[in-house]
Amino acid sequence: MPPRVKRTKEEIVDAAFDLVRENGMAALSARSLARALGTSTGPIFTAFTSIEEIQNEVLHRAKDWYARYIQEGLKQIPAFKGAGMAYIRFAKDEPELFRLLFMAGDGTENATHFLPSNDDNAPFVLEAVEDGYGLMPENAKNLYNHMSIYAFGLAALFAQRIYRFTMDDISRMMTEMFTALKEKEEKDHAEN
Repeated sequence: MPPRVKRTKEEIVDAAFDLVRENGMAALSARSLARALGTSTGPIFTAFTSIEEIQNEVLHRAKDWYARYIQEGLKQIPAFKGAGMAYIRFAKDEPELFRLLFMAGDGTENATHFLPSNDDNAPFVLEAVEDGYGLMPENAKNLYNHMSIYAFGLAALFAQRIYRFTMDDISRMMTEMFTALKEKEEKDHAEN
């Protein structure tokens, strides 16, 4: 009998993450992961108790991967636009991870706003809107909400590979939409 191949948790999560990046979460199973690792399923279930545990690790890693994009975007000037462009770039570069993080759901949530509840980066982006443009918190949140919907639409086109704009086109369109919405928020604030 050949010796058992041992795999560390890190190696297993690395292989699972690569599988999901390439083919989506639906492609992650014990068999597909074992095949990617070149082993049986035994080492997987020695390190983890279930495939759900591995899926949670992959989800956590996907969120970290996305956070790097947003952190880089927030370093741009203006930071809010940088974050929006990073969000769209993430969808372009990592369509499967984008779908996992932003296009999954059962449709039962009643939406009163679009700010992603599962996006740990949203408070930092909202702060960039408040600080960068001197808007009151409610006006900043409203602007961010509208721009999030617009950015999501553009990002979804990339993630679904339906249509591709150049990043220069995206930058121009984001600026045009932001300018119109900012003027509206400033007008609303002045009237109140």
